[in-house]
Amino acid sequence: MNKDRIRFITRTSVLLALTVVLQYVGRIVPLGPNSNFIVGPLVNACLIISTYFVGILSGVVISILSVVGAILTGAAMPLPLAPFIILGNLSLILAFYFLRSKKILGVVSGAVLKFAVIAISSGLIIPVLKLPPKKTQTMLFAFNWPQLVTALIGGVIAIIVINRLKKNFDEK
Repeated sequence: MNKDRIRFITRTSVLLALTVVLQYVGRIVPLGPNSNFIVGPLVNACLIISTYFVGILSGVVISILSVVGAILTGAAMPLPLAPFIILGNLSLILAFYFLRSKKILGVVSGAVLKFAVIAISSGLIIPVLKLPPKKTQTMLFAFNWPQLVTALIGGVIAIIVINRLKKNFDEK
């Protein structure tokens, strides 16, 4: 196995593990009703950081497996929505990847795309699930504008981390 492949696997694995641990901690630590506004940005930051430093394939792997991790750690997400959350994550990282030289534009574009994919799909899927009205409203809210906010905050966190770590990665 060559050095680049080992580096890819190692970095992707570390960032995936960090993402899943953040999701799990967000479910077991009592962070209050706004826990999604803490965990969501950190997960989005991991997606963007992996895409920037490791590459598009790393971002894709973490975009997919982070949703699996969320389900396994007890996320209140209807299973039929999982593929659309993955598509939202992929929208975020693809927009960021193609606009990575203009980091802020990449983050904003990706956040808007992620929000659109998740809000539209959840608006179509959640009402069909015939959940209790209060649960339906809670889920429709969670998968709407908070997705835009958490992606934007995560993007800001990612840009800060990228700028701080860039020198270290460029030297190797």
